[in-house]
Order: sequence, then structure tokens, then C-alpha cells
Amino acid sequence: MESAALLKRVDELPRLPKAVSELLDAVNNENTTVKSISAKVAQDPLISARVLRLANSAHFGRSREVGSIDEAVIRLGMQTLRTLVIASAVIGAIPDVEGIDLAEFWGETFEAALYAQEVAKRCGVAPDEAFTCAILHNIGDLLIAFVEPSISAQIRAAVAEGADKQKLETSLLGFDSPSVGALLAKTWKFTPALVQGIEYQREPLNAKPASKLAAVIYLSHEVFAHWNDQRDDESFTAWLAAITNNKAGMIKMDMAGLGEKLLELRGKGLEIGKQLA
Repeated sequence: MESAALLKRVDELPRLPKAVSELLDAVNNENTTVKSISAKVAQDPLISARVLRLANSAHFGRSREVGSIDEAVIRLGMQTLRTLVIASAVIGAIPDVEGIDLAEFWGETFEAALYAQEVAKRCGVAPDEAFTCAILHNIGDLLIAFVEPSISAQIRAAVAEGADKQKLETSLLGFDSPSVGALLAKTWKFTPALVQGIEYQREPLNAKPASKLAAVIYLSHEVFAHWNDQRDDESFTAWLAAITNNKAGMIKMDMAGLGEKLLELRGKGLEIGKQLA
């Protein structure tokens, strides 16, 4: 991951504001109380507003609107609140970048995160950890656009014409987007497992030790990227089983009803992205 070319750019990566860093430390501490998290979230009005918008979104929301962080905990549970706070903090920490539609970017990110959460439930991976990893999985694209806007635009244009993204990034930059995304997650003190999940999302079998998180992110991204391919439920299941065996062989997944469940989730992440960006 830490190639010479990448390490030269470390100082250009966004730094978490102290208050946000303390908030992430708090939500990642299993002994933190609801009162403590609520107080820290309240110190940042933007994060607080994002958390409440997420809590009231079509996916997380219920029949009655959540009006406070304390109420969000009661309605959603501590683990889900942790997930929403992390997502909100990450979104706020990344600056606007030239050439990137943030509503589209975060919409696609949340869409993949909802798929990752469902896939994780079926293969023995913690769903909330998979969701968090998926929120961060393509953060490297934003970072490249932030530090090298002209090269980023060149890469996006070439990929739209069918170029291999990883080869192009490595050729032009000396590193790829998962590597810089993993470095940012490491800098922000996310867990080694989550950092590894980001780094090996394109080739989960290359991770040492094996990374189920990377496999979940890979599969979720493939589902999103190939959603519009013409398949019925039976052929979808066969296709997903095949790529799981070929690219994510370290996990065993319950496929029963998966296509139907993903169809139910379809579009919810895209809507969340529009609300938050």
C-alpha cells in the first residue's frame, strides 16, 4: 500500500478536525455512553443535522420523525447510531472537489453500503462494520481529485471510454485509489481490518490475512456496477455465486432471497446521498 509515490502525498490528505476526531474515538469506544455521544454530536451542528437526516431517511427511518440524537439512539439502537455518526463525520471532513458531483458520489457510496450491509449479514461479517467500510471504500477517488484534479479528470474520462481504472491510476500516479483511501483510513485511526477491507477491495484474495470485509466490498461494488445487466433472479444468483467463488472464495454466503432483498434496497442509498451532499 505505502508506495514511495503515495507516501510523498501523505501531508496533502485532509486532516480530521479535533472535535470530529474525538467524536469518532467516542463512537468507536464500546464503553461510551449515549449521553456522551449525544453531547459530542451536539457540538457540531452540521454532523448533528446529517445524523438526524440519516435517521429519518427512507432506509433508517420509521413512521415518526426522529427529532434528537437521544431519540435516534432509542429508535435505532447504539450500533446504528455509531454507523450514522461515522458516515456523517466522514462526509463533513472531505472538502468539495473539482469535477465530482458529490450528491452522485455519496449516493452511489451509500447504495453500495446498503448492499454491503445485506451481504455481510449472509456471510458472517459484522453488518455495521461492512457499512462503515463501504462508506469509506471509494474515498480515494475524492482524494485523487483533491490533490490531482487534472489527472483525476483524465482518469474519469478514460474509464468512461472503457480504460482499466487501476492500471491507469498506477501508471499516472504511482498508486491507486484504494491504496490512498486505505492510507487515509489508517491516518484517521480506523481499525486495521477496515483499512485492509478498503485496500484490497478490488482483489480480496490478495489480502494477507484473508479479508472478508474486502470480499464484501468487492461483491457489493460488483452488484452496483452490473445492476442493469439483464438477469432474472435465478441467473442473478448464479452470477453472484460464480464471482463469489472466483474472487471472494474465503466467504460462504446464504444466497436465498438475496436478489429480492437487494431489489428492495435499490435506490435508497442514492436518495440518502442527495439528502446529505
